[in-house]
Amino acid sequence: MLKEIEITSIEAYLKIIKESKETNAEQTHAVDFLFRGQTLDYPLIPKICRLKAKGDLLETENLLLQEFKRTNPLLIEQHRPMDDWDFLTLGQHFGLPTRLLDWSNNALTALWFATAENYGPNEEQNPPYAVVWILMAEAKDFNLNIAEVKPFDVKETKIFRPRIIKQRINNQSGVFSIHSTDEMLQMRYMNEIDSFDQKLIKVKIPAGHVREIRTDLDTLGVNAFTIFPELEGLCNYLQWRYFE
Repeated sequence: MLKEIEITSIEAYLKIIKESKETNAEQTHAVDFLFRGQTLDYPLIPKICRLKAKGDLLETENLLLQEFKRTNPLLIEQHRPMDDWDFLTLGQHFGLPTRLLDWSNNALTALWFATAENYGPNEEQNPPYAVVWILMAEAKDFNLNIAEVKPFDVKETKIFRPRIIKQRINNQSGVFSIHSTDEMLQMRYMNEIDSFDQKLIKVKIPAGHVREIRTDLDTLGVNAFTIFPELEGLCNYLQWRYFE
């Protein structure tokens, strides 16, 4: 059964991570902790599976990638993508629906993403809670040679570290999981896949504590500008800092 824990502070969040690491160390598991922050509690399935394609899903996926490459190469070439893994990485960061899910090695970065929405004073209109997923990944989960396997040919959900083709990836300590074609077509959530369901912890942050945690993160140097080191991030941070 999936482990769910509710927290109301950064201290409690870090305690969960520390205790989980200690437990895994005692069991001699070689574990790499990954984190994913979500402002809403939607399932662990890629964006392309959360949308309704106008045609066949796999044909649409191929068309998306080809059109992403073709439509305005001048916008893309500055990032020097070398293969389809790079193109998907770049597309994912700019909102293209892909079979990738974003994760981070940085626990506080994920917590910032979870609390990134500005919750209003009317609690009834706010989501009940934000979510951080903690994935205790093992070495075999990274067993994917992206130099030899193409993204759409992956046989089972795996995790990979992308090339740093954009500074934002480095700032966010970015890592991706990638769904296989069969798991996409079956619409299988990552937390329901046998190889991952026992490795996940769902951390829930009640809406009433989101603003306080966001302020504490800024005190620790985690904010929009440190995560998005561009003018967009700076403007986002300044708006958060000086407006309600």
